[in-house]
Amino acid sequence: MENGIKEKLFNGLNFKTILSNTDFTEESVRAVIVDPLLKELGYGQSDIVRNKNLQLKVGSAQKAISLMPDYLLKAGEYFSFVLDAKSPSQNILDEGNINQAFSYAVHPQVNSKYFALCNGIEFALFRTSDIKTPIFYFKLEDIDENFERLKNYLSPQSFHSGKEAQYIRPQDEAGGKISAKSDDFDYSKRPLLREIAVKKRAAKRHFGVHGYFTKQSWNVVAEYIKNFTKKGDIVLDPFGGSGVTAIEALMNGRRAINIDLNPMAIFLVEALVAPVKQNKLE
Repeated sequence: MENGIKEKLFNGLNFKTILSNTDFTEESVRAVIVDPLLKELGYGQSDIVRNKNLQLKVGSAQKAISLMPDYLLKAGEYFSFVLDAKSPSQNILDEGNINQAFSYAVHPQVNSKYFALCNGIEFALFRTSDIKTPIFYFKLEDIDENFERLKNYLSPQSFHSGKEAQYIRPQDEAGGKISAKSDDFDYSKRPLLREIAVKKRAAKRHFGVHGYFTKQSWNVVAEYIKNFTKKGDIVLDPFGGSGVTAIEALMNGRRAINIDLNPMAIFLVEALVAPVKQNKLE
């Protein structure tokens, strides 16, 4: 819980009188509520894109229409979420308002996973994958009890593009760190990948030989291995399961360490990586 967030951000604002105050407009919601809230979440001015003109072509005639979201929030290079401000008299759970914010979030120039609506009284957060029900909803007068959860969802640090992997350079036999070369693979600056579409099992991957719970998608694992390591590196999976990580590491020219407590998992992986002599197999 973040005690005193309401007082810190809104300085004694009486949320119960907002609706009856005709001078408290949508512009007031942006200036008094949304702007300080975004700053407290950790967004600087360079992370906030206001009133961006998005073009969308509709109909058989491909007529161009303009979309203009109130706020596009950036985490790293990508848009993390869209926020649409409404006047206090607007219902943020109205289907039309939800669809409007959704259209901003799924626009090809934005492509964010989340969108939010705020009318100065309430705040609602949605995933673009399910716009029927908000994943998080609260009244702003109760922000002290809800800010920590909001921060976990929407702070820049909560999005992959705002994070970096860290790698401690290996030591040589004398105990000194191996010196870096200008063309070295820089583990500390590898970007996290955007969402990867799951592919069906490729024929040359034999993960379908036996069922196993919590099996990961091979192509997603492979892309992360290729992004964060280089050929010849050792890839460790301390909860290896059926060996998807180990197999994909080997398939992509890496070495692998696979650990699991389940004897069935160990049996599957050992069977998959067992060397086979072609002439004996024939």
